[in-house]
This record gives sequence, C-alpha cells and structure tokens, in this order.
Amino acid sequence: MDFRRLFTVFILAFFVFNASGQKDSVSKKLIDNLDTLRFAKVSFGSFKIAPYIAPIYSPETSFMLSGGGLISFKVQKHDKKLNYSSIPFSFGYSISGALDVVFNHEVFWVEDRMRLIGEFQYKHRTDNYWGVGYDDGIAIDKSDSTTAYQRTYFKFKQRVMFNLGSSLFLGPVVDFNISKANELNPIMVNDPHVVEQGTDFSSMGFGVAFEHDSRDFPSNAYKGWYLGGTIAYYNDWIESDARYFRTEITYKQYLTIRRKRRVLAWQVKTIMSAGDFIPWADMAMIGGKDDLRGYTLGRFRDKELVTAVMEYRHMFKRKRVNKKGNYNSRWGYVAWIGTGSVAPKIIEMKNWLPNGGAGIRFEVRDRMNIRVDAGIGKKEHGFYVTFKEAF
Repeated sequence: MDFRRLFTVFILAFFVFNASGQKDSVSKKLIDNLDTLRFAKVSFGSFKIAPYIAPIYSPETSFMLSGGGLISFKVQKHDKKLNYSSIPFSFGYSISGALDVVFNHEVFWVEDRMRLIGEFQYKHRTDNYWGVGYDDGIAIDKSDSTTAYQRTYFKFKQRVMFNLGSSLFLGPVVDFNISKANELNPIMVNDPHVVEQGTDFSSMGFGVAFEHDSRDFPSNAYKGWYLGGTIAYYNDWIESDARYFRTEITYKQYLTIRRKRRVLAWQVKTIMSAGDFIPWADMAMIGGKDDLRGYTLGRFRDKELVTAVMEYRHMFKRKRVNKKGNYNSRWGYVAWIGTGSVAPKIIEMKNWLPNGGAGIRFEVRDRMNIRVDAGIGKKEHGFYVTFKEAF
C-alpha cells in the first residue's frame, strides 16, 4: 500500500463528505432509518451499560468471538460540567483456545479534581515475534514456523491524576506486567535477544505522570489539545536483572470543521527507553487498536518509537428531528492516515511505515461510540470492534 495513495483516499473522502454533508438526499433518509435501530442497554439513572457480542478479526488474534460492553456513569450526577466516566471491557475467545480479557477505565471525580485512568489485560494465546528492529519485521513472513509462539501476559497500569488548576494534572503511575513465552518457533529459539534475555519477565514500574488537558470531552473531543506523558523506572524482580527507564510523551489536538461532530484530530506519540537490560517483551511496539491500526502489535519493536496519525471524524445529520429535539444522527464514519518508525535511537529512524484506514461509528451514549475500524499497513491489515475513539 503506497503512502501517497492512502493520503489521496483520505483527502478525497474528506472533501466528498464535506461537500455533500448538508444536502437533503437519499443518504439522509437512510440515516433516519438506521437511527431507528436499537441496541441492548441497561440503565440505572446516570449509570448505563451497553453490551455487545460480535465476531472480530485483528492481526493479533485472527478470528475471535468477542463480547463486552461500555459502562458509563457520573460520580456526581447533578454536576453538568463533569464528564461521564467510562469503563469499556471485553472478553474474547477463539476455537484455538485463545483468551483475551481487557478492562480499561477513565473515572472523573467531583468537579474533575481527580482522575483515575488505568487498564487491566490478561491474554493467553498464540502471539508473534519477528525480532527487534525494522529489518526483521519486513524480512520475516508471518507463519507458525517463523514468528508464532505461545504467550501468557498480564498487565495492570494505573494513574492517579490531581488537578493543579489551569488544565494541569500531575500524579503517580504504577505499571506491573508479567510475560511468559513458550512453544517457541525455530527462528525465535535462535534470536539473539531471546537467547540473551530469556522468555519470562516480571516488571514493576513506578513513576510520575503529567498532563495539560484542554479538551472539551476527553473521551471524544471536538476541540482543545492534550500534552501528557509518563516517566517511570522498571525493575524486573524474577530471574533477571532488568533495569531501565521508560519515557512516553503524547500530543493530541482536535479541530472542529464548520460544525460540531465533524472533527479533524491528530496525535503524535513517542516512547524512549534507556537502560542496560530492556526486555524484548517490554520494548516499544507499533500497532494495535489504538495506534497504527492494521499492524500486528509487536511486528515492529525497538527501544524507541515515533508514531503520527491524522483522523477525520464525521457524525451524520438526520433529515428529521430526533427524540432529543435535534438533527444529530447516532451514525458516523472516520478515515485516517498515519506513519511510524522504530529504532534504537530516534535520530536513527529512517524507515517510516505507511498506515491508513476507515471505520464506522455508532453512538451508544452522548459522544461515546462503538467503533468498527479496518486498517491497512505494509504487508498487513486488521479489523477491530471496540469502544471509544482511538485517541
């Protein structure tokens, strides 16, 4: 997939929908009909659960039956300025015995004086390892005999952010993960990083997180910008002597295009690691559902990473007024382009991976969407079903 072709498709999609968005057309009548569809949900005042079950495909898991939902609520339900807290969760299982369990949470406390942001993951499945660096990710083809191995992975990460005023937040971060690999393929058995470091890692990281957040709605912003990051020290405390520092910095910005619910968003992210022993399982990785969608997470990994994504988000307008008294449809779409690279040092990056794709959105609660994305990368593609925007 040529990067210039991806960029052309992105620009054409933007202008075609921008030009036709306000016309009274067959498409608006179709949107009105689609809006009559109802999805299951359970409500208790401001507390709502929107469940789902669907077959999914991603580069990491291939085909899998996934079920989950989005829990949304307000800690202080009468505070109109306080954002809704959200807990998206999913359980995935495949006939091959793969199991994925994911819980994320973003909880806004009274008057947004404190935020709890975290994730929990448990994965037991076939994973893939190409090696460290760009060259191995390109040269080695994905197969059972070249990249596949069995991995059990557990991760818990938590940030507690305190509002210092003027959109500034500061707080501690803890990150604990366990990774165990077995049933290695012949190429992996002889990989120099695996031979030197082994296959089992247990890492605990402590550090500090900072944020400047002027977004109007963090889960799905229409305007504003975000600059945040973490600096943490990791210590592998079982059967290894790993010691390393990891710095992550992310910048996001959102621009409304002519009206609300049409947004141009972009994100730039970098990860930098420094230390004498950085486990291959903990290195910075490109891919997954929230980054360069379409690439298998971990195909390209190294000590340092840079990614950049630009995404156009468009929620449709209805022909007729809805039950809330406006013309907002619950349906929409996105299109994105992106690129990224990995290397031992940022200044050594020279091979930039192209990425692009498109997706469908369905709003289950004000500004909280189910998203279905299809992404394309170099020699790869992926399909994802999940909640909330990628960034």
